[in-house]
Amino acid sequence: MKYFNRLAELRGKTSQARFAEPLGLSQQNYGNYERGEQSLNSDLLLKIHDVYGCSIEWLLGLDNIEFIKPTAEGFVDMPLYGSIAAGTPIEMIEVEGTHPVPKKVADRYPESFLLEVKGESMNRILPNGCYALVDPCEDVDRDGQPYAVCVNGFDATVKRVKKLNNGFQLVPDSTDPTYAPETYNYNEPGTETITVIGRVVYYVLPFDWGF
Repeated sequence: MKYFNRLAELRGKTSQARFAEPLGLSQQNYGNYERGEQSLNSDLLLKIHDVYGCSIEWLLGLDNIEFIKPTAEGFVDMPLYGSIAAGTPIEMIEVEGTHPVPKKVADRYPESFLLEVKGESMNRILPNGCYALVDPCEDVDRDGQPYAVCVNGFDATVKRVKKLNNGFQLVPDSTDPTYAPETYNYNEPGTETITVIGRVVYYVLPFDWGF
């Protein structure tokens, strides 16, 4: 059995758009894989395994094990915010809606929420318009990882964050070289305050997202 037959079996009655979204694919791109017009690479195989719980051997048709695909309960709707300001409790921010996230991810980060990413400063890892899943925290415990932070109390921005002895450095991860790192050194008078909102642990794409 070819892998694209297994993809169709795994997807079942779920729409291509909804099935493709947690994989970071557009419906069009996913359709190319399911029709066998494009071969699965190792990264995508691993992602399908992580998200949908099937073995890579099963997906490639290398065994005869029956796979029981996830049902609608395989996703959890998480709150979506368009912006977050420092110092404002999450429960007081207006929720713009919800969006499904794989249950496995939601169970791992039960307090997390989605934040819309705006701009191209992180487009190597977070496409403009995607929804970043943010696990709330007040400090940077994984240096260089992407975090949602507020600068001087204004709306949250997402950058890779490096913790300094007395400050922070916000580092873009973009294909556009005009985005430059910004250093906030609290030893210098007048330096704007950085407030950590949470670490970005996952992202999903809106159903109407496209290239």
